[in-house]
Amino acid sequence: MTCADCRAAMSAHLDGELAPGHDAGPAYSAHLVRCVDCADWLAGARRLRELMPAATGPSPQQTQRLVAAVLEAASRQVRVGNDGRSVGHEGS
Repeated sequence: MTCADCRAAMSAHLDGELAPGHDAGPAYSAHLVRCVDCADWLAGARRLRELMPAATGPSPQQTQRLVAAVLEAASRQVRVGNDGRSVGHEGS
């Protein structure tokens, strides 16, 4: 089992995405015994899952500022049509 395969299996296991009756445990358990990097990855993923419920998102004010900034940036974008001319903005 490669590290990528192991991490994909661990991620699926942690997220409850494995099909009923599918047990990736023995394969990735054997990999974890000899791969410190993947064992550390799993410890970090488990810690992240523990911390996520207590995490707060951005405040409503931060969200409004972000949305406004994205809309402003999008409104300044000049789109170019297939003929090379700008489209979507008057006076462009």
